[in-house]
Amino acid sequence: MHRTQIYFEDDLISEIKKAAQQTNLSMSAYIRNVLKKELANKKAAEQQLDLSDFTGIWQDRDIDQEQLRAKAWK
Repeated sequence: MHRTQIYFEDDLISEIKKAAQQTNLSMSAYIRNVLKKELANKKAAEQQLDLSDFTGIWQDRDIDQEQLRAKAWK
């Protein structure tokens, strides 16, 4: 674990202290938990595939499932 210093505005530090007390955590532990959750959410959002560009890609083609299977198993 590494030690670092961070400067917070007065109103933000008050909110952090209050939230840490409500969760029975030290301020450091609370900040670590919040940062871990935020980074995990960011990573999960980046990993989600956006397939919206492919919506309707086959709509103008008259292809059914049997035709696709016939072509695939040639």
